[in-house]
Amino acid sequence: MKLEYTDTANNDSREITAYTNNYQRSDNIDTLGEEFTFNLVSNNLDVNMKDLKLGIGGKVTFYNDIANNNRTSTNDSSTDTTMEPIFQGIIVEEKQSGISAFSYTCYDYAFYLNKSEVMIQFNDEDGISALRRLCAENNVPLGSVPQIATKIKKVYQGQVISKIIQDILKQDSDLTGRKYRLELREGKVFIEDYKDLMLDVAITGLISEYSRTESMADMKNQVIVISSKEKHMSVEATAKDDEKIKKFGLLQKIEKVDDKKKGQAANIAANKLKELSKVKKSFSVKVLGDDTVRSGRTLHFEQALVGFTGDFLIKNCKHNYSANHTMTLELEKVDTEEKKEGSNQ
Repeated sequence: MKLEYTDTANNDSREITAYTNNYQRSDNIDTLGEEFTFNLVSNNLDVNMKDLKLGIGGKVTFYNDIANNNRTSTNDSSTDTTMEPIFQGIIVEEKQSGISAFSYTCYDYAFYLNKSEVMIQFNDEDGISALRRLCAENNVPLGSVPQIATKIKKVYQGQVISKIIQDILKQDSDLTGRKYRLELREGKVFIEDYKDLMLDVAITGLISEYSRTESMADMKNQVIVISSKEKHMSVEATAKDDEKIKKFGLLQKIEKVDDKKKGQAANIAANKLKELSKVKKSFSVKVLGDDTVRSGRTLHFEQALVGFTGDFLIKNCKHNYSANHTMTLELEKVDTEEKKEGSNQ
């Protein structure tokens, strides 16, 4: 492992591995960007450890040995010493505890997309054109974007770039049922369908720190779509699951749509019902780490001993780089029927 620091404004460039530790990298399915944290020792009372602290806005690059993936601390059979850059980003926060202990929080360059507010107007542009124009006008490199035909007619004022992208994707998801992953890789924005993000990774070793939760807390088994501009209530479409209403009782969702989408209200109701009418099955596990694993991907597990088999969507992913490279995953079971439908789209 290796950690490098660069602050061009202060002509400061150095490797800081020797006096740093506790490297952690994490991301979440609901946010754009990765977080990286680490600890540092700098003690001005020690001539060998003084003036080592870092500056806010400085850049860090973290490298990991390829051989550390899926390897325990006692398995040193691999002789591959190749290192790859796993994280590149900017220091946004420093905390000090006592005289010499410092901790740093960094974010990748999606940080700017989450903070920079812009103004832009779309007049019935298809989604793919809207996304391309938004990125082009704000100098955001775009890696890939799927074909999105949904028409976007909306004015955005003082909203951050990432939220505008997410809103455009949501408008398409409401109409088509497709779900998209938005993330930054290699300095570019990638927008991809979740069904295309199945990981071909061998998760070896036993699962540890395993937990499982089933919940109906967020379930909705009836969806009513109404117009958002009517002074008096006007129901445009209704979708319901009679079997689940009988079993769990009525749990209703009211969805508002713009007048221009009234003609698509039935699709919106059906897709929203499909999304919400579930008993959510969530899991938390700790396994050996693999740098290719991050949130938004789907992993396959075969751990029949704990009833943990099938495909699982990674909702949250946290890598811990210490004696062992491990990762803690928050997972959601992928519905078998949804998987079949996704592969047929």
